[in-house]
Amino acid sequence: MRTFFDFIDRLSASEGAERAALEAEIWERFGVERTLLALDMSQFSLSVRRSGILPYLALIRRMHLLTRPIVESNGGAVVKYEADNMLATFHAPVDAVRAALDINRAIAGGGEKFTVAIGIDHGRFIVIDDADCWGDTVNVACKLGEDVARAGEVLLTDAAAKALGDAFALREQRVSVSGIEIHVHAVDLSSGR
Repeated sequence: MRTFFDFIDRLSASEGAERAALEAEIWERFGVERTLLALDMSQFSLSVRRSGILPYLALIRRMHLLTRPIVESNGGAVVKYEADNMLATFHAPVDAVRAALDINRAIAGGGEKFTVAIGIDHGRFIVIDDADCWGDTVNVACKLGEDVARAGEVLLTDAAAKALGDAFALREQRVSVSGIEIHVHAVDLSSGR
């Protein structure tokens, strides 16, 4: 089986119908329609500057140990941890929101010394060997989790909110993501299970 990058290398050198056929094959082999949860630990730079990298690495490891079982118990899969971030996929937004709320509850209830911000989007994106992912859905969820959401906040895109239905109370707001104005929905943290 060709690897993902073999396809990308061929795509770079192709044009016209060949390029369209390669793009279709890449989406067929690697494309998914899922929900992506992007988690970012809050105040990384400030914490490292105050305490040094080693104490913060211990907090990052604690976040790994806390979040993976919660993601998996809500039907998700961790794609990767990178620095103080986590990317996880779910088949439906309701499962991602449940995981996000469970993560925030576990942090608050366990007296953890860190907080997280979470962005969630739903759509089509590329997943490579369950170890990496790319696409607009990934980019937007990451922007929401890293740049827009505040500590303890869970933000969803319109696509994720529409697929969610009325399972959770949401508060709509407009934000700028990479210069593009979008509607997002903040999850009422007291809603759901």
